[in-house]
Amino acid sequence: MSSLCFSQQKSLDSIMSKISTPQDTIAFDSAMNYFKNLWRQQEFDKALSYEDELASLSKAIEYDKGTGDVYNQIGNIYNVTNKYLKAFHNYDKAVVFYKKANHLRGLAIISNNKATIEQKKGNLENAIHYLLEANLYFTRVNDSVVLSSTYNNIGNVYSDLGDLESAEEYYKKSIIFKRKNKSKKLGASLNNLALLYISLKKLDSAKVLLKESLAINKKNENIASVALAYNRLGSIALIDKDYQRSRKYYDSSYTTADKAKNQRIQVNATQQLGLISIRTKNFDKAENLLTTARKKLKKLNIEPLLLTNYKYSATLDSARGNFSEAFEWQKKHQKLSDESSSAETTKKIELTETRFKSEMEQLKRIDEQEKREQLNKEKLIRYRIFTYISIGISIIILTFFVFIIKSRKERKRYVKQLNESNRVKNMLFSIISHDLKNEIHGLDGSLNLLKDNDISTEEFKEIVPILSNRTHQTSILLNNLLNWSKSQLKELSAKPVVFDINEVISDKFSFLKPTAELKGIELTNKLDSTMVYADKDMFAIVSQNLIANAIKFCNPGDTITLLSKEKDKHYEIHFVDTGIGIAEENISKLFAEDTFTTTGTLQETGTGLGLRVCKELVELNNGKITVKSVYGEGSDFCITLPKAV
Repeated sequence: MSSLCFSQQKSLDSIMSKISTPQDTIAFDSAMNYFKNLWRQQEFDKALSYEDELASLSKAIEYDKGTGDVYNQIGNIYNVTNKYLKAFHNYDKAVVFYKKANHLRGLAIISNNKATIEQKKGNLENAIHYLLEANLYFTRVNDSVVLSSTYNNIGNVYSDLGDLESAEEYYKKSIIFKRKNKSKKLGASLNNLALLYISLKKLDSAKVLLKESLAINKKNENIASVALAYNRLGSIALIDKDYQRSRKYYDSSYTTADKAKNQRIQVNATQQLGLISIRTKNFDKAENLLTTARKKLKKLNIEPLLLTNYKYSATLDSARGNFSEAFEWQKKHQKLSDESSSAETTKKIELTETRFKSEMEQLKRIDEQEKREQLNKEKLIRYRIFTYISIGISIIILTFFVFIIKSRKERKRYVKQLNESNRVKNMLFSIISHDLKNEIHGLDGSLNLLKDNDISTEEFKEIVPILSNRTHQTSILLNNLLNWSKSQLKELSAKPVVFDINEVISDKFSFLKPTAELKGIELTNKLDSTMVYADKDMFAIVSQNLIANAIKFCNPGDTITLLSKEKDKHYEIHFVDTGIGIAEENISKLFAEDTFTTTGTLQETGTGLGLRVCKELVELNNGKITVKSVYGEGSDFCITLPKAV
């Protein structure tokens, strides 16, 4: 061992001599591993001789985590040697550097170490505080394995404090994490929660947990935990006065504890078997069991179990009618109980004195810290004033720049809006001055011919269908212009209702049938009953545009067919025609921002707004529009709309 320590010391000196720059953090971590090994081998004085040099090195290379590791390890040395004030002092130093490095795991370990010290000193409330703090850090680093152990420890401390409700909560959390991680220590937490349930008289719940614990501990070969589970199952059966089952469990507990070399569980099982023998009036066996247990307990010096032994011995002699001997056992019980109480009181006094000294030392350190802070405040006040003035000037300059940037952005936004408004206005005026004017002039010219008797009534009747078609085209154009301009100004909003699209299509077929017949085109409705949830008026505009568009690009003898397909959450409505179709290079232009239009089979003109309006109206109703077309064979415009719920 001494040769190994010398070798480690030499290696530590060798590594430390090579550490000089911030890039040497890996080498520093290697040095810390040798330092930790000195601690593990209880070479405390030798380890502490490197304290200042390691701390100076880590600070020199600006390695905050490494500095925290040094102080944490020094704290561990003082913790093991029961020098708690020095341990706390070094742990506090480690916290400062771990926070700088944002080393959450290190902060969690420090809190855990402090909790261990507080438990040793009997300060269970403080121990809970540090354990909960460690738990928060481990949660942030998402270390579920360590969390499960921390939850179990918190449950143990709450149980010692008598806060059984909180203990139950944390035991359950520990069990959840251990199940998730398939931990081999799950059985221990199940045993702890089962013991809690036994004290709360929830015996059925305790049985379920203990049986599961048995299965898990047997599988993982945790023999001591198996013995403990058998022991607690025996106590439940004893409470239920099922002596045969209780004896069986305690026998198993004794045998398993013997394999695990756990004399405490073994002696407890022996005593409980003695109590069962008393209850079943097998007094000789009870005496042998209690005598055997008592001899072991005196060697082991386990006072709580020895008190139980005296109590059971008194019960045995009372059951036999030996009241004087029972009284002697009671006197021994009382004497040992008094001695234990006295020792406990002395221990509490010592713990109180230790706590008082610790608190006084802490107050002294706080007072010194406050004095140092006061000096620092006096030194920093001038710098603060200068800093505040600098910050104020910076804020004013920054505000000025922000105002300028914001003003420029606002100007750009207004210019963009104005350009967009001008674009919409120019397009409207272009369409009105050209397409709409031509349609109205055509109608006006035809009517003037009749008015001036330039054509006969019979000739006028012949051009009535043409006038009707022009009127229809003008109506569609006006509707499209209105809806397009609203969409550009963001004034369109859908008002969905449940309706059958057949109602709308029937109306549109009636309206457009004369136009279709004029060109010799057949309209066919193959729609099923199709209930959708959409804006009915918007769908009417879309369907009228798509049917009119199909008529425009069909020749005499062609057909336009409407059909629907039901999907999971929507309907597909297909507008299929056998017209001239669309060239492949033009399909992508149909719904583009720039208007695109071609003349119909009878040289009908358009604005290119119709399909854009259709797309915007369909999308406002949570649907979409697509097109498939083969040039010379026809087109299939498909819109999807949500089903009615």
